Amino acid sequence: MVKRKRSTPSAATGASTAVFSNTTTIAAGNSTTPPPALAPPQASESSHSPFSFQVITGSYDKVLHGFIVTIPPASPSSSTASTSLTLNENDAISLPANFTDSFLFTAHTAPIRTLTISPPSANVLQKRILATSSADEHVNLYTLSSVLPPINFRKLKKATSTLTASNPKNKNLGVLSHHLNTPTAILFTPNRSKIITAGLDAQIHILRTRDWAPLSMLKCPKPKPKPVNYAIDHGDGYGPRVDTFNSEATYGGGAGGINDIALHPSQKILLSVGKGTRQVRMWNLMTGRKAGVLALSKEVVPPIFGSEGMKVVWSKTGEEYAIAFDRGVVVFGMDSKPKCRIRTTPISKVHQIRYINLPTAITQNKKDTEEEEVLTISTEDGRVLFYSTAGLESLDSPNLIGFLGGRSIGMPGRVKDFDTIAAKGNFHLITGGTDGVVRIWDLGKDSEKDTHEMKKVRIDGGEGRQIGCLVGIYETERRITCLGVMEMGDEGIEEEDVEMSGSSGSSSSGSEDDDDYE
Repeated sequence: MVKRKRSTPSAATGASTAVFSNTTTIAAGNSTTPPPALAPPQASESSHSPFSFQVITGSYDKVLHGFIVTIPPASPSSSTASTSLTLNENDAISLPANFTDSFLFTAHTAPIRTLTISPPSANVLQKRILATSSADEHVNLYTLSSVLPPINFRKLKKATSTLTASNPKNKNLGVLSHHLNTPTAILFTPNRSKIITAGLDAQIHILRTRDWAPLSMLKCPKPKPKPVNYAIDHGDGYGPRVDTFNSEATYGGGAGGINDIALHPSQKILLSVGKGTRQVRMWNLMTGRKAGVLALSKEVVPPIFGSEGMKVVWSKTGEEYAIAFDRGVVVFGMDSKPKCRIRTTPISKVHQIRYINLPTAITQNKKDTEEEEVLTISTEDGRVLFYSTAGLESLDSPNLIGFLGGRSIGMPGRVKDFDTIAAKGNFHLITGGTDGVVRIWDLGKDSEKDTHEMKKVRIDGGEGRQIGCLVGIYETERRITCLGVMEMGDEGIEEEDVEMSGSSGSSSSGSEDDDDYE
């Protein structure tokens, strides 16, 4: 009787392991620990289908790198299995996310400054537009397919492959050369009908995506130079050092150049912040003229924050906007009065800010809605902080909900950019920095069912909650400056988004060489 009891579960375990080994072979990506034996799930295919999205990164090495992230569906026993692995320090931690390279090529002749992907439409399988810019004064345009390419287990090892390395449906649309200096900000309107670009030449251009025809150009005035007393400031016989070959001063750069722009959800108001000016300019897009200027005094923006605005962003509701300085963030209401001043603890340089929606189970805010809009900030010390700007007691008392990353958990590298994607009941945050590592964090309800599971970490000045669950790490081996995320759909007929007629660029159609992979 004892032998029969031992033989029966072993046979069942071997059969179930064979089933899971087949499914693991079909999925692309890193080698992970096989899940324990379970009975076949009886849920719908949509809830148990893998979730895939594409991450595109730009780098100081002038390279565009795209790869597809596939996250398998979560099972009831997967959380318990992963928890048992973390209890033993000697065991290796396996992350569920799988990665597949899509393309890797040199896109510009200078480090990539920014990239933007056109917003999605109701049809998931519609092609998206990718726009990139760098110090070479060009804005490159591409179309990216939303259909998953064939699975390829090989990794691209050098930047000689083309945009169509693993997906021949990707195309090169061409190049826009309407700026006289580095384009610093690019954004699309929600209906994808227009593209707005801004640069260090103090110009804002609005173009139509149907034929890329220019519609309007807004010009920011240059600040007047202050008189200099050479005898007092520099001494007798000495003057300021002038760089004769300064490209910024020669080609319309320097003070007055635009650092960033933000479009109101109504598409009628545009905000801009510039170099060397403590001002925020408001533009009326209905008339194409300046609507007003907000001067930022030292009482509103402390000198420790910095001398100029680096980033500006509107909230999704359009009721407030935030301006990021070198070492702080100031939130303004629709009446342009400051609502909140945020200075990270410990003080660190701010690289990126965005408004995102978090589940109320994480924010611990008693509201009737399932999600709450929070301000997210990435810093130099490797943290991504989440602040709530609603119901504040005073100007200098921001409500810190929590953070992820940082030196407390061994992630000290700076976070240059981040983005979020929410689909099929999943909510993920993707971060990238100059260490070349892209991390995938799960911020959904399934990853944090109980609030007591969130770890409290002591930082300078108090305690903070470490929220989120790390589900994937990918090393690009290049210093990342910016990134973008787009959802990928299943197989099907894909609709064309735009076509560029008479463009100077042509799509690079090349065969895949084995030398591009390792």
